[in-house]
Amino acid sequence: MTDQTSQRTERLQVSPEVVRLLSPDTPQSTKLKAARGALQMSIQDQVHAQLLFFSQGDDELKKTALDALKSSSNNALRPILESREQHPKVLDFLAKIRIDDLGTLVLMRTNPAVEDATWKYVFKHCNYEVLSYFCDEKFTRSFSREVCEAILENRQVSEEMKELLDSPSQMAESEDGSDGDSEDIEDGDFDPDEDFSDDFEETKNITKQQMVLELDISDKIKYAMTGDKEWRTILIKDSNKLVSGAVLKNPRITEGEVLFQAQNRSASEEIIRLILLEREWLKNYAIRQALVTHPRTPLPRALRLLTTLHEKDIRNLAKSRNVSSAISNACRRMLAAKQR
Repeated sequence: MTDQTSQRTERLQVSPEVVRLLSPDTPQSTKLKAARGALQMSIQDQVHAQLLFFSQGDDELKKTALDALKSSSNNALRPILESREQHPKVLDFLAKIRIDDLGTLVLMRTNPAVEDATWKYVFKHCNYEVLSYFCDEKFTRSFSREVCEAILENRQVSEEMKELLDSPSQMAESEDGSDGDSEDIEDGDFDPDEDFSDDFEETKNITKQQMVLELDISDKIKYAMTGDKEWRTILIKDSNKLVSGAVLKNPRITEGEVLFQAQNRSASEEIIRLILLEREWLKNYAIRQALVTHPRTPLPRALRLLTTLHEKDIRNLAKSRNVSSAISNACRRMLAAKQR
């Protein structure tokens, strides 16, 4: 988080490609395509163009750009949200329009380019889920006193959250400049020469399995959206679809994990539905191929994805006994049409 004295005031610098998009000579259809995020460009150029369309464009461009930015995945926006070189006004804009998206704010938490004014606005206006995540034992060590006190203006703040501001020890740590994101290590907690075996990793995982049994739904969702790979692996199997679905909203989830779920024939209908909604994941050929053959992929979507596969894979599917007859028949029709 930046201090108010060090905030950058220079204007946003954009690429020549973005400048051309803003030109009056650029067709409206091209501008709308860019506003939707449908043009081939870097994620930085895309976001910069969308922000400028929102601030300078006509009503149609404003609405299109805003809707696209609100619906973008955290995976797609991650290079922007975590970039220390990103202009603070871009980060401020994203934080405000995605203020109730916990994953977005988690990615921004350790970015020093995010200004205090942005965090003050967030904590004053965010929902309870965001408040409850940030208002933990590290809250007053991660943000300045002025930023922390913004929660007092939030109507959803609890008495327990307010008590965090009254803790002298925590505020002292905040004021002496300690790093709010580092964990306190007490004597004996860490031995640099210790050899941690695979048995230790297994024990740690079992402990998390046991912890899950004690968690309520809201805590499970919190761990699903912010936890490491172990938490994601455990919670994506949860019977509650809000919990399992939250794993796919975790900004740290990898395409490898998504591919595993797409290939997992026991993956729930909700998991497959959420994967199908994510355009970034559907750019991955292996994920598309797995979804075509997954029994819980709706047939119309499977047939649409089928048209994006290589001819070699279509030939294999035409002969496969592991796919529905509708898919194999569609493959045969596609191959027959190519031979005409």
